[in-house]
Amino acid sequence: MTPRHPFTSWLASHFDHFVALRNACGAKYVSQRRLLLALDRYLSQHAPGPPLRRETLQRYLASLDRLTPRARDNAISVVWSALRHAQAHGAAIEPLPPRPAHPPAGWRQRPARILEPQEMSRLIRGARQLPPRGQLRAATTATVIGLLSATGIRIGEALAIDIGDLDPDDGILTIRSGKFGKRRALPLLSSTTRALLRYLDHPARRVAKTASAPLFVSCLRRRVAHATVTQGLYDASQIAGITQPRPRLHDLRHTFAVQRVAAWYREGREVNRLLPALSTYLGHVSVQNTRRYLTQNGVLLEQAASRFETSTRALDEVRS
Repeated sequence: MTPRHPFTSWLASHFDHFVALRNACGAKYVSQRRLLLALDRYLSQHAPGPPLRRETLQRYLASLDRLTPRARDNAISVVWSALRHAQAHGAAIEPLPPRPAHPPAGWRQRPARILEPQEMSRLIRGARQLPPRGQLRAATTATVIGLLSATGIRIGEALAIDIGDLDPDDGILTIRSGKFGKRRALPLLSSTTRALLRYLDHPARRVAKTASAPLFVSCLRRRVAHATVTQGLYDASQIAGITQPRPRLHDLRHTFAVQRVAAWYREGREVNRLLPALSTYLGHVSVQNTRRYLTQNGVLLEQAASRFETSTRALDEVRS
């Protein structure tokens, strides 16, 4: 199938081959391909023919300075790998300069915004008020946000769901397009299942309900795009008055993990024994990935302090 946005520069065939190799190795390479498309467009405008000179590449790198350190480093990683591949296959590229340094070890992205339950309710209400009121945009945004907060799945996983992936009788949602191609089945709360069924029956959702049809659709009656939901979350946050800092889609995944563990703490459960189950539910390869979601968070620190206080009080009573 021809990509929606093909490469068009004089390095197009090399870029196509590079992406095809990554796909053959099992990588989806979707966001990375978009980063490579940005270089391809730049070359079409500023280097329409070979060779690719070092000064042209340096100017392109300078254009990436507007990005965050992490985003810039991701783009450079893709560009360097693709250009080395092209160079090895005969493309007229001058010797590459030293790869720009990675972000400093102490650099961190903005911490995740963990939403309290009442904030999540306000956010979903704000999504339901998106214009035009009562239309599919509001319903889609509110339902996607609700699903992310109730399950902690990734936004890419949510948007890839087909109607046949939902088993409403058993309350099971199958994630077929998980990270690294992993598939998993998630039990849903009955309220989550009902919300998905209401969305499917929305009067503005005038599309087929076949098993292979997308669950979440746009006003154009096709699978909703990531950018559409991102804008919807932004607008819903404005309506709800949640702006300091404004939540991002991935924050909803962090929120699910943190609130789940906080609930286990409140219930007196053995959290360390339950973390592997949470890790599997989230689709993490390792429990360590899940632990990163839970560190340096006020909710968890509060629960840990409470547990420590209870244990030390009991110890003091024994000693006295």
